[in-house]
Amino acid sequence: MPDERLADMWAVYRNALGGAGLEWAAFGHIGNNHVHINILPRDMADLQKALELYQMFAEKAVAFGGSVSAEHGIGKLKPNSSRPCSARRNIEEMRAVKKALDPNYC
Repeated sequence: MPDERLADMWAVYRNALGGAGLEWAAFGHIGNNHVHINILPRDMADLQKALELYQMFAEKAVAFGGSVSAEHGIGKLKPNSSRPCSARRNIEEMRAVKKALDPNYC
């Protein structure tokens, strides 16, 4: 996240999560504005809300000039989160690398 937009992104997180009534924690690499939001769902309804929020967070991050992922991957629970900042060609290249390094990847 660009320095000048970190406060804006933090406000998005706090407002959305506060309004959703979800339990959450923030951690990460504040020195380079890479904040991780970890939502702790209590049930399947919370999980669905969390997945929707993660998608909105991804879109906002890209709109603010940031990216969705840095040194970590997206993972299996949030596969759509990389779409706002990744062209189809880039996603296919990432899959090819993953498949080369992890032959059991599906």
